[in-house]
Amino acid sequence: MIFRKSIVLTSLLLLSPLATAQLLTLIDAIELAPANIILPGTQNGMVTYKPCVDECDEVHERARLTEDTEFYVDDTRVKYDAFKQGISVLKNNPDSYALISVDTKLKTITSIRING
Repeated sequence: MIFRKSIVLTSLLLLSPLATAQLLTLIDAIELAPANIILPGTQNGMVTYKPCVDECDEVHERARLTEDTEFYVDDTRVKYDAFKQGISVLKNNPDSYALISVDTKLKTITSIRING
């Protein structure tokens, strides 16, 4: 019994640094209005977006599109040109929203979704 308790205590002590380890965000998902997104002319450019409204109107974030970036309009995967058309249609719709997923380490966009 004492042996079992000491093994449990030792295990807890060894695992405690893991329990207090800092969490690391790999992908940051930001929900915003499509009107707060500025797309580049080509798929290999930088996207500028405003991550929040009112309290940070002057704050803009930037992240790079890559050839691996996925684009979705109403849950359908599309090519970049079709995505640009979709966002221009949904930009003024008050019920539409966008979700940008950003790789926090590389500052690249893994996907952009718009729904309306």
